[in-house]
This record gives sequence, structure tokens and C-alpha cells, in this order.
Amino acid sequence: MQIQEDEFKDLISGYNRVLYLCHRNADPDAVGSGFALREAFGGDLAAVEGVSRTAASLLRAIGADVLIDPPVEGYDLVVVVDTAVRLQIGDLSMKEYAVVDHHQDRDLIESALFSLQRPADSTAEIVWEILAKSGIVPSREAALALVVGIITDTGRFKHAHASSFRTVAEILESSTIEYAEALDVLSRVPTETSRRIAALRAASRAEIEWTNDWVVVSSEVGAFEGSSAMTLVDIGADVALVGGMHGNVCRISGRARRDASLAGLDLAAIMGDVGRAHQGDGGGHRGAAALEATGHPLVLLAECRKRVLEALEGRRPLQVDL
Repeated sequence: MQIQEDEFKDLISGYNRVLYLCHRNADPDAVGSGFALREAFGGDLAAVEGVSRTAASLLRAIGADVLIDPPVEGYDLVVVVDTAVRLQIGDLSMKEYAVVDHHQDRDLIESALFSLQRPADSTAEIVWEILAKSGIVPSREAALALVVGIITDTGRFKHAHASSFRTVAEILESSTIEYAEALDVLSRVPTETSRRIAALRAASRAEIEWTNDWVVVSSEVGAFEGSSAMTLVDIGADVALVGGMHGNVCRISGRARRDASLAGLDLAAIMGDVGRAHQGDGGGHRGAAALEATGHPLVLLAECRKRVLEALEGRRPLQVDL
């Protein structure tokens, strides 16, 4: 059952023990959204396997803890936050659950008791609407968590729409936090040497193809696929695909410039199709998506690259990124 923001309060009040569950390697949007919901309506906050370094910095700033891989059987309701892809929450067996998410994916939606899923630049924006329409003024910590979530999920507003700016303005006006405080949280995250090495290796191993004016790059690394893909886009790729093996699972992250998405490229759809074709799944955004599946990275990268080139064939950039 799809609901609206003003229905969330009444529905959640019918449950005594609620767990707000964030996806694997939870980012600030997931953690910030889950924290704000927990603060407003009660319950526990958890993540599958762990949180990202940026999310860990946010948790320290707001003085919050997150449970890692808790047993879900003791909860009346699990609210999955910031994903609708089952692979992102591992092999958890949830009897009754809901979804609050801003992605296009539908994997978890059909079996959810209720879901609040709509297009937005971040889940934090949806959570802000839930709070506002429930008559709840967020705590200082929750306001900071939501702003950091919006900043990070929009690539520091590089991919933001007007609604994201409006939401941040509303949060700042309703709280005592300053925008600079959110930037301070992000500045406390050091760049790991291993992350920089992974990006350099991705660049040195890059396979480059192009069609018309589009440059599509793919590469293989052992870790940090997402940040490596972003680096490849920053240094000239229109679309970057980076894969690696994690145990028996292949993970591929894709990133695209905004003009590629505007021209019709949908990385979420491509990752979902390729992932499901190889005993896995994938999803995300039009310009930032990932998959987990069975197979060798080079094989899956080649298939994703082929799909990207086909999607961009004959199309021209609609605008130039500045």
C-alpha cells in the first residue's frame, strides 16, 4: 500500500517496537533519515553490515549509535530506509515491514505493509515532509542529520533540483543549526590512502570507448568502486563503470554526468537488468547506481558498458556540465 507523508504518523503509531533499518554500508542519507524518524516516533536505528565513513562522522556529530545486524524477530515492524532492493539488506527475513525510499526500485515494495516511495533527490527530503505534515519540529541533531543527508545525496547540490534547496532552507529556518555545521561534519572525514590508491588504479586500468561525443569508461578494482567511478567522471568520463569481487559476489558501481542522464541514460535500469540476469540485482538512480551479482567483473562490466553505449547511441548532450 502506497501512502502519503501525512499518513505515516497514524500508521507507525500502531506498532510498539519499530526498527528503522538502513542498507549495507549505510550513507548519511540513510542514517540521517532513519535517525530523524527514530527521534520523532521512537524505535531503534540499525544498519546492515555497517555504515560508511561519512555516516560514521555524522553519527559522532549527533551523538547517536546504530545497531549493526540486529535480530529483527523482536520488532513489530521494520521500516527499511533509503532502499527498496532486497540485496541491500542481506538475507534478513522480515515478517512485517514498510519502506521509505526515494529510488526507482520496486523489489521490496510489493510485499511491504505500506510504502512511501516517490522521486526525490534524497530520502531525507521525504522524511522532512513526514515530520512537517505530522506537526513535528525535529531536534537540533535530527535537523543536522537531514541536512547532511541531502548535501551528500545530491553530490553537494551538483545534482539537486529546486526542491532540495527549498527543503534545506525550511530545515534551517525551523532549527538552530547553521549550514556551516553540516559542512563541518563532512570536512571531518579523512580521505583514506587506500581509497586514493583504488581511484588511481581504476584510472590506470581504464578501458575507454566512445560513441558520438560520449566517453564511457570501465575499470576493475578491489574496493571503493563507487568513489573510483566518481573520480573517473571527475577527470573526463561521461559514464564510468567500476567493478570488483567481494567474496563470491561481483559488485559494479556506475556514475554518469547529468547531461548523460538528461539525454536518456538510466543506470538504475541497466544495473537492475544486468544484475537480475546474473543471479543478483541492482538499482539506484539514473546517474548513480550499482549491482551485485554472480560472475567475473570483466564480464559484467562488458555487458553494462554495451548497454550504456546502446542507450547513448545517436544521442547528443543536452547541456554541458560546468
